[in-house]
Amino acid sequence: MFFKKRCSLAEKGNRESIIKLYRKAWLGGYAIGAFNFSTMDLVHGIHETAIAMKAPVIIATSQGERNFFGCEESVAVYNVLKARHPPTILHADHTKTLEELKKVVDAGYPSVHFDGSGLDYLTNLEQTRKAVEYAHAHDVFIEGELGGIPGGSSLHKESIKSVAKEEYLTHPEQAKDFVNRTGVDSLAVNVGNAHGIWKDAPKLDFKRIQKIKELTGKFLVLHGGSGIRPIDFRRAIAHGITKININTEMRIAFEKAIEQGLAERTDDTPYKYLGHAHEAVAKVVRDKIVIFKSEKKA
Repeated sequence: MFFKKRCSLAEKGNRESIIKLYRKAWLGGYAIGAFNFSTMDLVHGIHETAIAMKAPVIIATSQGERNFFGCEESVAVYNVLKARHPPTILHADHTKTLEELKKVVDAGYPSVHFDGSGLDYLTNLEQTRKAVEYAHAHDVFIEGELGGIPGGSSLHKESIKSVAKEEYLTHPEQAKDFVNRTGVDSLAVNVGNAHGIWKDAPKLDFKRIQKIKELTGKFLVLHGGSGIRPIDFRRAIAHGITKININTEMRIAFEKAIEQGLAERTDDTPYKYLGHAHEAVAKVVRDKIVIFKSEKKA
């Protein structure tokens, strides 16, 4: 009941304020980092680092992470964080049905990603258009996806070449048609990226990024940021990427830090060994903020 009440009092939407943050990044030549969370230790590591570095930040949850942490609980935490650091965005990552999208929008998420990339093109277009109508009616920023981004947020033993297929790539002319007919605020693209960390680093197609940017004029999103080389992040930003998602690197850092904390603990006080996880996550976020050039941009 507590979180139901907090949710009903949550400030909905703020789409225009989010657009302003994205536009500032686009014009300023930097990207906003989107970091996933499923525990408060991850939240603290992400958000305290953003505050210390005076960087705008996106805290995101996948459907699995929302189910674990709680959708309404996420909104309640976001309200506290945004009051402390206004350039904070709570984002619902990879919602794949209209029902799930409505759930997060109604809960108070100000930003949502509708992922219809697993559908055929016309169905993706139609479903995304409906998602945009609902999101915009509630003053919510919405990201669409075209092309399909393979992999999962984990370590992969295979070469990324196993999923670097033409069928997954975002085609510039189709992207132009897609954004014109759906009205999405931003677009997640496949330009050689994939979720997770692979045996070899992704080879991004920078000309494709630039062409999509030129034809759509939309804010472009790079999923699967873990494992991409710093120099390639910088080039992707220069060619039109405005938001970059990071998850796998934080999960791995969190896991290793928990193992270390448990091995080195002298008593059973949770916050003492969990502190290692907090610090490990903060380091990943700190490194990415520097690479994305978003430090002191809040």
